Amino acid sequence: MSDPTTPVRVRFAPSPTGWLHVGGARTAYFNWLFARRHGGAFVLRIEDTDAARSTGESERGVLDDLRWLGLQWDEGPDNGGPHGPYRQSERLDLYRERAAELLSRGAAFRCFCTDESLEQRRQASLAAGRPPHYDGRCRDLPPAEAAARAAAGESCSIRFKVADRPWALRDHVRGEVTFPAGMVGDFVILRSSGLPTYNFACVVDDAAMRISHVLRAEEHLANTPRQLMLYDALSAAPPEFAHVALILNRDRTKMSKRSGEAAVAVGDWRRAGYVSDALLSYLALLGFHPGDDRETLSRAEMLEAFTLDRLGKSGSVFDSAKLQWVNAHYLHHATGEQLSGWLATGPGPVPEGGDDWAASVAQLTAPLDAAARVKLIEAVRGNVSTLADVAGEIGYLVGGTFSTEPEAAEALAAAGAGALLSALAESLGALAEWSGEGFKSALQSTGKAQGRKGRDLFMPVRAALTGRTHGPELPLLADLLGKDRCLERLHDAARRAG
Repeated sequence: MSDPTTPVRVRFAPSPTGWLHVGGARTAYFNWLFARRHGGAFVLRIEDTDAARSTGESERGVLDDLRWLGLQWDEGPDNGGPHGPYRQSERLDLYRERAAELLSRGAAFRCFCTDESLEQRRQASLAAGRPPHYDGRCRDLPPAEAAARAAAGESCSIRFKVADRPWALRDHVRGEVTFPAGMVGDFVILRSSGLPTYNFACVVDDAAMRISHVLRAEEHLANTPRQLMLYDALSAAPPEFAHVALILNRDRTKMSKRSGEAAVAVGDWRRAGYVSDALLSYLALLGFHPGDDRETLSRAEMLEAFTLDRLGKSGSVFDSAKLQWVNAHYLHHATGEQLSGWLATGPGPVPEGGDDWAASVAQLTAPLDAAARVKLIEAVRGNVSTLADVAGEIGYLVGGTFSTEPEAAEALAAAGAGALLSALAESLGALAEWSGEGFKSALQSTGKAQGRKGRDLFMPVRAALTGRTHGPELPLLADLLGKDRCLERLHDAARRAG
């Protein structure tokens, strides 16, 4: 930060024209981290001036995804603040006032060119090898004449007069960036409809909301010269900028929704059973270098490590397999209470025919009290990669029937497996008190009597109790299943075993 006395105020400004992109989620996270690290404000602004594409449903979806990610804002459309309103559609009078100011000072002019004529002249410039800038046809109209034509009802936009000079930016990620003179022509700031263009509304809002730092994707770097011009014309100090490298597809193009590529919407990962902390941890390390080789960082660790000089310049490829590994890491190290909380939060809105894994888990565990439910879910955490896997992992523990996997069937077909299971069932049936330790003792005694140990002992028993060759430790498994269910499954498997 160049001036440590300036209060840190950052913003995340999504357009409610669809779902929240994972790149947008990472940008929001970086802004949230910067604000929290410096005791500043994280502002949420809805940029909804694209009336044809913006919807209330999309806005609600974006806000819901941000809340699920745990990125609560200090000021925004729902909780207000000192610099509201926080929807651009509710700030139109302010944009018109600022455009009028620029007109009155000669920094902008009315343009009466139609879209058709502009496109014809643009194509002509391209054909002649010239930059397709606005050709200045209305630039020098006498202001009084232009005002009279507008007052008479002639349709016009308002364009900013671009000075013939270079502009420079000191970017926290890109370093010194120079925009040479002539790269930008006179541009529209207020359309003939009265709606502002992106660059104009963005500058007016950032100035009015006293935004100190703008952390955004590098694709917005091309917008920066226009914005610097507008800050200067409005006599407003520009914020400090940090343009973050993009998240990329496997072919190193900008991450987008294409066949064969990873999902790009936060909601898709949420519905697939990923937890917000895992998604944010993975996204943060696509473009941020913590200074060591850690592969996961909690929010607290990110807050401690986050500085703008650790943001990388190069794009990072989104690897869905690595994200799954990170998610599994979080699940494997979670407590039963944490897992239950994540399951209770659920997948959010589920499309018709989609997998509501939270509802499936709730149905399977309905007969259990809270403590038993937590214990059951914790028992299977080592075998799941997503929350969507939990129902399948607990189904055989609470259900009456289950299928037997091929490897488990092989273990049951091995010579002597039936005798082992029958002997174990007899030993377990004689236990006066059922417990995991009691089961372990009976298993060891039976194995010794049968001349079995290691996999030869454990695998047929696990296959008989679960139909699988992996899962919780056998004593815990026995405790979860209970005596009656264990004996029933051992006897049944013994009749079918080798």
